[in-house]
Amino acid sequence: MKDNCFNEFDPNALNVEEALSRILKSIVSKKDTELVPLKESYGRVLAKNIKSNQDIPNYKNSAMDGYAVCMDITNSNNKYTFTCVGESFAGRPYNKNVKINEAVKVMTGGMVPKSCNAVVMKELVKNIDDKIVINANIFKDQNIRFPGEDIKKNTTVLLKGRQIDDVDMGILASLGEAKIAVYSKPIIGFFSTGDELVSIDTKIKKSQVYDSNRYLLHGLLQKYPIKIKDFGVVKDKLKSVEKKLVLASKECDLLLTTGGVSVGDADFIKDALEKLGKVNFWKIAVKPGRPLAFGKIKKCFFFGLPGNPVSVVVTFNLFVSAAIRKMTGQKNNTSLTLTAKLQSEIKKRKGRKEYKRGILTINNGEFFVKSSGAQGSNILSSLKDANCYIELAEHIDKIKEGENVKVIPFVLSSEHYE
Repeated sequence: MKDNCFNEFDPNALNVEEALSRILKSIVSKKDTELVPLKESYGRVLAKNIKSNQDIPNYKNSAMDGYAVCMDITNSNNKYTFTCVGESFAGRPYNKNVKINEAVKVMTGGMVPKSCNAVVMKELVKNIDDKIVINANIFKDQNIRFPGEDIKKNTTVLLKGRQIDDVDMGILASLGEAKIAVYSKPIIGFFSTGDELVSIDTKIKKSQVYDSNRYLLHGLLQKYPIKIKDFGVVKDKLKSVEKKLVLASKECDLLLTTGGVSVGDADFIKDALEKLGKVNFWKIAVKPGRPLAFGKIKKCFFFGLPGNPVSVVVTFNLFVSAAIRKMTGQKNNTSLTLTAKLQSEIKKRKGRKEYKRGILTINNGEFFVKSSGAQGSNILSSLKDANCYIELAEHIDKIKEGENVKVIPFVLSSEHYE
């Protein structure tokens, strides 16, 4: 597919790995913690390891509805007769002694008396007065859940730095954890720059565009345990940019901007950052997204993202997400990668790693990938239809149809994986 955007190779630009390394070395994890009720812990990051103070389950119980039997395990045959002496329901156990050749009716989750050594499903049992007859083999410990079978006492169940999900909440509840120690939420702010940008509730004129980047960023930030602050739009004037950077950096732990980071006459982000703080790096050998500034204004970390919306998404996924994970106390995760067969030829210029938007499918157990459309950094619709990135290394200039390529899937979706 033809790419109409020409960008020459810049030998001074950092590669992706070096840029990410610098970011992670610079970012400081949040140290403040707070206790939150379990119901409010979803998505938060654990500030300490969670150790079980008990066995889960903490008693021997039945895995199904049936009969807990006390049998002579040395007598193995296909027909058994037991005298039913009681019932054991979940929360209402049978506490008397059960002797050899006696049984207790049990419901799923009901306590199995200590002397009982098997549970027989009710479908295999024939009731005759106070007796039950079983015409099937019975094996020792069958259908019994033992203490600690799920979680053993004193074991570490969840590790510090884990983002709590729905299953974790269930585990924490099973351990009786009513209050959870989590890291406090860092404040992450953002604003857009550009004289051409107008609010979505304003009637648009020729030469103007609606500011989509702030809504992109708001959506991208939603999945993180943070506080979000939107500082609006700033005009392309150095003084205006400096004023907003000073204001926003005082209120935030991390600040993101979009636009104004390239080399045009109206691009002031880098100059303002150099005046107010420190620039760690400015250019990345990546496409889309070469102009990307990373630095710090006093205690506030800063990312100056490109203005084109696709570049915003790609650079956020590659760099900003790793910074936020570290800031919120999480470990950096490695993206899932797959090898897929290319369904049409792809060309690129050597010198930069490229992330093309693609559509990944699977057929008879084999992965295939194709471009999701026009690949310009302003073509947001190519991301709408995509479910993966096609990662192309710096030295590559062409990959032919049928050759294997490296892909990074987004969320696995049944829409494309059939």
